[in-house]
Amino acid sequence: MRTLALLATVLLIVSVSAAPVPVEINAVELIVNGGFEDGPEVEVYTSLDEKSDAMKGWIVTRGQIDYCGSHWRAAEGKRSLDLHGSPGYGGVKQTIKTDKGATYRVTFQMAGNPNVGSKKMTLAVWANKQTKGFEFDCTDKSIEDMGWIKQSWDFKADADETVIEIATTMKADEFGGPALDDVSVKRLK
Repeated sequence: MRTLALLATVLLIVSVSAAPVPVEINAVELIVNGGFEDGPEVEVYTSLDEKSDAMKGWIVTRGQIDYCGSHWRAAEGKRSLDLHGSPGYGGVKQTIKTDKGATYRVTFQMAGNPNVGSKKMTLAVWANKQTKGFEFDCTDKSIEDMGWIKQSWDFKADADETVIEIATTMKADEFGGPALDDVSVKRLK
């Protein structure tokens, strides 16, 4: 009897772990300039105002952002964003081609400006009428070690084009907020 119970437990664990996991089927990157490397010349950082299209593929939304060069160590490449300008509370958006009804995965690297009072940084990702919030703790972080973490979120497309927007959800420390880099969107099976 004990052997039968053990066998049933093992079979249950195997069946749960064998559940289908969404996989990327489209090797083509849908985001243009996800690492923000293609933009204006910048040494430390430069502020970009709402509606700016100075970064290839991206439009600044909501308010001002800082386009960072040597200000801190980027997650990927040499450039990244502070979603709080100097000053301002902003975001970025990009329109991508999608297939209605298909599921897509947004991934990005998130950190926070370690030089401000707020230690809890928040941002959100929007696609269609869907949204997902994210948090980052800046405690014990520095410009040399930002502590970048990879975040991801899946959404279902409801049209042939989808606007992806990533923006701060904070209303404190208007000179420093959530940091963003290495944005990617790929279709899932």
